[in-house]
Amino acid sequence: MIRAILFDKDGTLLQFTEGWVDSIVGFLENKILDDKKKRKLFKEIGIREDGGVEENSILSSETAMDLAIIFSKYLDEDLDEIYKDLDNHLLNYLKANNKFIRETCDLRSLFESLRERGIIIGIFTSDNYRQVKYSMEYLGLDVFIDFYAAADIYKKKPNKESLEVFKKKYSLEDKEIIIVGDSRVDMVFGEGTLKVGVLCGTGSREMLAKYTDNIIDEPSQVLKFL
Repeated sequence: MIRAILFDKDGTLLQFTEGWVDSIVGFLENKILDDKKKRKLFKEIGIREDGGVEENSILSSETAMDLAIIFSKYLDEDLDEIYKDLDNHLLNYLKANNKFIRETCDLRSLFESLRERGIIIGIFTSDNYRQVKYSMEYLGLDVFIDFYAAADIYKKKPNKESLEVFKKKYSLEDKEIIIVGDSRVDMVFGEGTLKVGVLCGTGSREMLAKYTDNIIDEPSQVLKFL
């Protein structure tokens, strides 16, 4: 019997919008970086020439620290300072541009349905805690979230540290958990659980099918697995 669901955030619960690319462009605007290096940097983190984002790329699947490490190769700045500045920039950008915080489906109805079934709800994300917490508070959904697994609290996914903490906290077994996500990292993280891939993010059906037979259009359809 399923007792808990862990959702990825961007591309799963929230739309992976142009805001993420815009926030990176904004961060680099005042940096000493010529166009050739900037194009190379963009390619390395997964921003396509058309402004889209590659599936399973650093920007779509990895953490602020992973981005900072790439940036440090191109900028004459200390890594820790880049990371600190980027973390603050991403939060401030989110607050100033909260129009980009868009649900992939009616999350309130989904979470209410899960609550009625007694399902424990968690979010596992490559974002830092302040960003995911703000996003859920802005949408009025924080009250439904029992557990936040953010990249600045636990080892980044697919490392299972946060999953093990989650299981211990709620006395769960792998077979009692659904992991819902849109990337390869999400699917690897969910190994041993019931993995469900969603098509509302950057991940393709072809890619997700390599890791799970359970593929849905958006997260509200997870209810059929209960």
